[in-house]
Amino acid sequence: MQFSSGGWQILKEKETRFFSKTLIDSDRETYTERWKISSDDLGVGEKWRVEKYRIYGGLSNGVDVIMVDNGNLSFFVVPTRGMGIWKGICQGLRLGWLSPVKYLVNPSYINLEEQNGLGWLRGFNEWIVRCGLSNIGAPGIDSVKDNMGRDVEVMLTLHGKIANIPASFVKVSIGLEPPFEIKVEGTVYESSMFGSNLKLETLISTVPGSNSLKILDVIKNLRGVPDEMQILYHCNYGRPILEEGAQLIAPIKRVAPRDKVAMENIESFSIFGPPEEGFIERVYFMELMGDHNGCSEALITNKSMNVAVSHRFSIKELPCFTLWKNTATEEDGYVAGLEPGTSFPNTRRFERERGRVVKLKPGEEYRACLDITVHLGKNEVEDAISRVEKIRRDVKPTIYKQPIKEFSQIQANLK
Repeated sequence: MQFSSGGWQILKEKETRFFSKTLIDSDRETYTERWKISSDDLGVGEKWRVEKYRIYGGLSNGVDVIMVDNGNLSFFVVPTRGMGIWKGICQGLRLGWLSPVKYLVNPSYINLEEQNGLGWLRGFNEWIVRCGLSNIGAPGIDSVKDNMGRDVEVMLTLHGKIANIPASFVKVSIGLEPPFEIKVEGTVYESSMFGSNLKLETLISTVPGSNSLKILDVIKNLRGVPDEMQILYHCNYGRPILEEGAQLIAPIKRVAPRDKVAMENIESFSIFGPPEEGFIERVYFMELMGDHNGCSEALITNKSMNVAVSHRFSIKELPCFTLWKNTATEEDGYVAGLEPGTSFPNTRRFERERGRVVKLKPGEEYRACLDITVHLGKNEVEDAISRVEKIRRDVKPTIYKQPIKEFSQIQANLK
């Protein structure tokens, strides 16, 4: 069945019928500037709504946003910025952080090569942002093939390009049968002539009334030759979850500081401090344990342990976990980042030398899934912690006091 006036379609997926609306389709030159739908309109589920709008003015001019409110949890997907998630709210709890970059920034205003490859930071304010796809991590020199097949050295910029590439296809689907799943699908191409040609297909979903969302990404190499791929999910938290005494809780097998600064107070690496003037970021590289299915879980909790957010993922898909502590002043971005990825955020050359860069054959796909759940109240948080402890199996983590060559390219001056 199809309603021609609104472009709706009824789809059947795994015995469940869906209403579907395509909002952006570059192939068909389809673009919808404003659109909304709710449980009242469809008569399925309760108190959910989805709204798509475009921002005008300032550095946000031309940015598309899709707001998903499942009646309990709301979040804002940004097709213009690689299908990242700008911010969220769960029962009044703010999810995300207050970046010095106050507004969403249209990628047309971003120069990734600015500040010796740190231009990515000009648009960095999301709750959940992907890093990749050709590279993640620190800016650095790497060797690539040019248009004449020669090996040339180029600068790879901080955290790659995908977060600053607009989606070419976006669709919203609503389940017509329980649990009335709400889905936002998007396709983003990171492509170049004589260079990488990677396609990201993402599915961001939630269920009405739930306190969780799921991100399922499939990255495909569209080239006729093998190519490299990296991805990292930069999940960022400020107040009210982040505060003095907040904690990272995870089934850590090994952890090492990135550099000399991170060596300070290494024994309390998982505890967060108050906003501190002049604080220099501290980064810790970790190997996590998984359950019998290879699933791991990392939480950030407030001091009272009555509010937490958990991140569940497969260590087969995302084997490297990074903790970013930037407890600077509120004005300078008081934030902590939980970052599961295919590798650590060093330069691609360093990660390749350690066998942590994914190599995709022509037409090959790589799948990564991330489940994020908000836990409110001591009982919910305790249940989440108990799952982590079950994965940990009473194993105490190995804590390295100095950077190790296996994890970190930055050599500390230990004198």
